[in-house]
Amino acid sequence: MIAAAMLLAACRMEHRSIAADVDPEEWCEPAELVLPNADTLARCDLSLFLRYDPRFREDTLTLRIEVRTPDSLSHTETFLFCAAPERRPPAIHGETAVPYRRRAVFGQRGDYRFLIAPVRPTAGVEAVGLYVETE
Repeated sequence: MIAAAMLLAACRMEHRSIAADVDPEEWCEPAELVLPNADTLARCDLSLFLRYDPRFREDTLTLRIEVRTPDSLSHTETFLFCAAPERRPPAIHGETAVPYRRRAVFGQRGDYRFLIAPVRPTAGVEAVGLYVETE
């Protein structure tokens, strides 16, 4: 009975991701991620992820994150992204995801815009994105 309930709960979880490519030679410009929202009551967990190549050698990366709501309000913060890039063959690119927000509620319908940039230029990052898991 418990296993069936857990299976049903897992089926109700909605998973999606949004990502933007960045300049792998020198990422310094903000990447814009647009998260459309229609559900103003659902709670969701957000994780930031970076996709990188062998040139990325950082173990931490400070990011500047600006969030713009559908009614044009904005909030800016810094976020310490802790990554431990694994050594891989050059043909295999890495990806690291870290928790960003838990049980967040987007209270307005419309597009939420996330502008994400490193506080200092960095090489080897190919894309930045958000995993969104809705309960």
